Amino acid sequence: MRWRKQTPAPVLIHYPGRRLRRLRPNAMRRFWRLPLLVFYLLLAYPLALWTCARKAQPDAMSYRAFAWWSRRALRVLGIRLRVDGKIPEQPVMVAANHVSYLDILALATLIPGRFVAKKEMRNWPFFGIMGEWLGTLFIDRSDARASQRTMRQASDIIVAGTSVVLFPEGTTSDGKAVGEFYAAPFETAAVARAETIPVALRYEDVLRPGQPDVLCPFIGDDSLFGHLWWLAAAAPLTLRVEFLAALPPELGRRQLAQNARQAISDALQRMEQGASVTYLPNHRSRRHPFRDAWAAWRRGHGA
Repeated sequence: MRWRKQTPAPVLIHYPGRRLRRLRPNAMRRFWRLPLLVFYLLLAYPLALWTCARKAQPDAMSYRAFAWWSRRALRVLGIRLRVDGKIPEQPVMVAANHVSYLDILALATLIPGRFVAKKEMRNWPFFGIMGEWLGTLFIDRSDARASQRTMRQASDIIVAGTSVVLFPEGTTSDGKAVGEFYAAPFETAAVARAETIPVALRYEDVLRPGQPDVLCPFIGDDSLFGHLWWLAAAAPLTLRVEFLAALPPELGRRQLAQNARQAISDALQRMEQGASVTYLPNHRSRRHPFRDAWAAWRRGHGA
């Protein structure tokens, strides 16, 4: 008996439309993207001052405000989210592969929670102070005791009812592969007796699923403003966010790190292989009420 090779199930999505077919970077996009981005950056300061800065701890309003702002920023940059899997509703530890600072904006739109970031981000212009107001836990990996205190604080946050999002690689990658995961951060889930949710992130071309994007990765000696300058001219992109099966805390930190990394690597491999995509016609972009009414009248009168 011969077995047939199984192919991925087709994915039905709306066709992006004419504007999104322009796949090449275009410097003209900077003329409207950068002013809009500056506008939202200026708007973020009073918004954060009102919802976050005057509170001892961020609350539900703080997370909603940051999620709203993150969605607008991603939309300005032409990044659309495609979410697969089940988004956790209870307090968990989220472990994701790290490609860019845009990962934080994407996950913030989906999960209300506190982030763990490297201490260098505290010195970033604008984003550093915003991270402090949103309760970001800045970790110093060169100081083992300070790192342990931060992880214990993260455990207390989960126990108190708020999810914690971290990137166990400790640095960014090109999005094609997953680096080694540090085991120490997974002690947070083990101590809090909370599940760990691996999340796979991959930036792709809108019309060519499986093809990774080369502009979004923030790696090496990239500067923040230089990266934003090039990203502002980029063609529209798709950020695929896949929530994977939960891992129980009983596994222990080393096994949690290995299983989470393997799950994310397998998910990225599936994305690279791609699924057959069937584009549905975008009827909303082709509505012409007056022309349709005229055509209906002509058909009714035998014209």
